[in-house]
Amino acid sequence: MTTRPEDFEFESLCHALEGAAEHVPDAACDAISTAANALHYLYVTGQFTAFREYLRDADRAAPSLVDPAHVFPDMAHAEEWLRKQTLSSWRTLVKVAGKTFAVGKQAKMKLTLVPSFTPQEVDSPDPE
Repeated sequence: MTTRPEDFEFESLCHALEGAAEHVPDAACDAISTAANALHYLYVTGQFTAFREYLRDADRAAPSLVDPAHVFPDMAHAEEWLRKQTLSSWRTLVKVAGKTFAVGKQAKMKLTLVPSFTPQEVDSPDPE
């Protein structure tokens, strides 16, 4: 049985990465080393639980059609709205000047807008 991504154990994963790095080309070894360092950073900065939550949420299937919860003409209006929101607004999609953003959580449990894409935007050609 495979471990779900959010249930991995930190030390076991680090040992597995170390073992894998011994059997791959140098370029892949550098990538594995960078991934291990990123995991270590999350671990020592206390963001590991948030990372597990992220993995759990990232595994969910995306709906085929998504409408933003709010549309703003510019970032100033969006940020004004965001300051009034509670943490329950996390993952809400909004449009700002025609671009999609998701409400994200920063490590200090403060909300932020993160560039995002709806399925429609991924499937349509880039207008630029």
